[in-house]
Amino acid sequence: MTPNVVEPGAGRARRVAGVLGLALPFLLWAGLVVVPVWLQASHVCFSHYDLGIYVQGLARLSLDDVNPWLSARQIRIFNDHFDPVLWVARPLVGVLSPMWAALVAEVLFVLLATAPLLWLHVRGQLDGVSTALLCALLLLSPSTLDAVMYPVHPTTWSMLPLVVLGLAFHFRKHALLVASLVLLFACKEEFPYVGIMLAVALWLRGDRRLAVGVALLSVAWLGFVIGVRPRFGPVVDYTERLKSGMQAGLGPFLAERLASRNLSRLGTLLLLFLPVGIWAWRERLRPDWKWLLVLLPMLGIRFLGMAWRHQYGAPLFAAMVVALVPLLLARRPPAWVLVLTGVLLITSNQSNLRPLVRTLASPSTFPAECPGDAQRLASVWRGVEYLSTHREGKALLGGQLVTPLASRDEVYAVGGPQGAGTLVYDWVLVETPGRGDVWPVKPERIAALLARWRATEGAEILIDDGHVFLARGRFSDMP
Repeated sequence: MTPNVVEPGAGRARRVAGVLGLALPFLLWAGLVVVPVWLQASHVCFSHYDLGIYVQGLARLSLDDVNPWLSARQIRIFNDHFDPVLWVARPLVGVLSPMWAALVAEVLFVLLATAPLLWLHVRGQLDGVSTALLCALLLLSPSTLDAVMYPVHPTTWSMLPLVVLGLAFHFRKHALLVASLVLLFACKEEFPYVGIMLAVALWLRGDRRLAVGVALLSVAWLGFVIGVRPRFGPVVDYTERLKSGMQAGLGPFLAERLASRNLSRLGTLLLLFLPVGIWAWRERLRPDWKWLLVLLPMLGIRFLGMAWRHQYGAPLFAAMVVALVPLLLARRPPAWVLVLTGVLLITSNQSNLRPLVRTLASPSTFPAECPGDAQRLASVWRGVEYLSTHREGKALLGGQLVTPLASRDEVYAVGGPQGAGTLVYDWVLVETPGRGDVWPVKPERIAALLARWRATEGAEILIDDGHVFLARGRFSDMP
């Protein structure tokens, strides 16, 4: 009998195919998601909520002012959400503008969420097929695309510490577990509740001393956020969202949260795990159910707050992806699992991929509300540059213009929390109605204000070219 001989060329071809297969999720994510989102950011497409908030926070964060006041949000940055992870991104402001520092930081946090999986692959503990599957789920799920397409949020950044936390839990790396837990807590005030459930999981596993330490750390962090933080100034009470509608009774309260429009994204999220779930069931492989306990606080908060989209799904999905690691360490999934998962990723992302691809194909005309038209952008940046060099006085801006002017003092957004009619502004800078994301106001409101500002006595109109309106004077935003 002639022995089987592997030709050197065939072995090299398999290695190249393996490298390309592992690189594919990263190439697709960079080309189809990151590039068009950054194009839109460069075309001033995003609202003050929330890109402008965090860009202004990064621009003003310093050792001299560790909790800076945000004029456009009318609150100190860490009295809104408590997310000191922003300090990790702060050094980027030394080499990039605050907007690009925020965008790059978000991409790095999401990208680095795959690093622990790649490390397992390099060490030979996780095969290439399983690594590619996990990385594709992390980078290309609708939850991740939703988050990256709605920049920037430290909730999205929590993907990295959650992946590290899950692997530290599985491999019993206690120091790494505590370090990643602290970084997770720093992403948002909801995550200490995850810590409490992690303590329960550790206790049930028999790690009693570590469980007590994690519980104490979680309770202490919550105590600071809930009990101590308000002493430094007013805080935003986001628990009101969780109780919204309760006054109508328990039945209507639950019915609203169980409506298909609220739960459809959860269904999409679970659908992506169907192929690997069927395979694991057939192979009698089970995830570590104790790790799944950490999902409960995130599920509860999202259910009560009806918050499954945008940045809210990313950490939940990351924690679920980590739950697959023990299964894939035990056995390599067959080809049909990869194919079906890939098909589901494509079909479930149609609503996200269409605008991203159109942005790539026609950046000068799409999106319609913020095209990369050369004349529009020239007018926008002329107005931004003027206010950047004339820093005195209060400036009222269209919401999308807060981000490029985040380093300037006394910037406010039309429709912002300062309240209509409460301030008199020395400058106004807005785009033509229908341009830019001016949420929460509508273009009709901008049109009405423009008509009044043009007629304001003593107003000095500096730009009014059909793209941008910039004027100096004494202006009100009273409806």
